Amino acid sequence: MTTPQSVRFEQFFAAPREQVFTWFSRHENFEKLFPGRVRRIRDSKDPTDPNGLGSVREVRIGLVRLEETVTRFERPGCIEYRVTQGWPVRNHLGRLSFESVAGGTRLDYTITFESRIPFAGNLVAGSLCASWRRSVSRAVEAISGS
Repeated sequence: MTTPQSVRFEQFFAAPREQVFTWFSRHENFEKLFPGRVRRIRDSKDPTDPNGLGSVREVRIGLVRLEETVTRFERPGCIEYRVTQGWPVRNHLGRLSFESVAGGTRLDYTITFESRIPFAGNLVAGSLCASWRRSVSRAVEAISGS
């Protein structure tokens, strides 16, 4: 039996909530935050927003391939996605909440999951945290520079 893992990131952006939400809703931008190649492989049913509800992105990290499906899309407040295919995680849920605050937007980003490999959950969580710390400045720069 595996233990559920959780990581949480909070970040302030000196930009309006809609602008921050839009940046994080674009699947390809996750490639700037976490390791691997990311591409949208299925559009949402909403022709005005192909990255919206029901869209699917493929994430490739070496030999690992995941599919993440957007399961909640409430502009400009919340995006949720689940890993719907792939290995080595299960019961994966990513939730991004966007809140307008003085001077900009606060992002609260939580990822919960279970590892299919005993004891690997801590490695995955540590890798996610290290990647975020290394890369979040790219998001801040891209959004604030828009």
